[in-house]
Formats: sequence, C-alpha cells, structure tokens
Amino acid sequence: MGKTRLNQIAILLLLTSLIVGVVAFYYDDAKAPPEEPVRVVYESKGGLVVFDHAAHSVRMEDDCVACHHEDGDDEVKENCRDCHEGNDIPIMHAYHEKGEDFLDDNTYQSCMSCHEEGGKDPKNCQGCHK
Repeated sequence: MGKTRLNQIAILLLLTSLIVGVVAFYYDDAKAPPEEPVRVVYESKGGLVVFDHAAHSVRMEDDCVACHHEDGDDEVKENCRDCHEGNDIPIMHAYHEKGEDFLDDNTYQSCMSCHEEGGKDPKNCQGCHK
C-alpha cells in the first residue's frame, strides 16, 4: 500500500471519529430532560387532566406568574396544591372558577376564567377530564 493510500485512510478515520464525536455530544444533550415539564397529568375525581405545560408557556410568553401566582411575600408557587388544599380556596375552585371575581390582584386567573376569556371554554367536563 502506498503512502498516499495510507494518508487517505488516516484522514477518513479522523473525519469519521470527528463526526461520531459531534453526534455523540449533541445526542447526550438531546436526552437531557427539559427544565420545565412538557405535560403535567392531574388526577381528579372527574378523570385525568393532561395539561400541556409547554404549549401554555409559549402562549403566555413564559409569564409564569400568570398561573403560578404569588401571595405577597412568598416565592412563586410550583403547584396549585401547595396552597389550595386545606385553605379558603379549595383546589377545585382554583381550577374551575370563572369571571373577574376570581382575579387575584389582576395577575392570576383560574384555568376556566382564562379559557373563557380566550374563547376556548370547554363545553363540558370531558373537554379537559378524560
């Protein structure tokens, strides 16, 4: 085998290694879990509710406080149940109340009040509960 042929093989192996390394690097990043949940499944007496968190984040332009509201001196809540279980506003009302009476300092609306305002109010329970 001539020197030119060996050089070609060496270059081919080098390029192949480089390509495999780049693909492996980006593949590892692609497997990393997202920082925010893509979908959240809520269990309820009415049936499971699959909430598309990623789509709502985009629609709300990453304004987390629109849903994860603050109650003054606390940090932003991670989960509605953090506060709305065993207090004055039961979890069912936190999700289902409609209209401006439910606004919290004009920053927070329930799922239903926001959907009603946007014209996407489900017509029956099965619109959300499966």
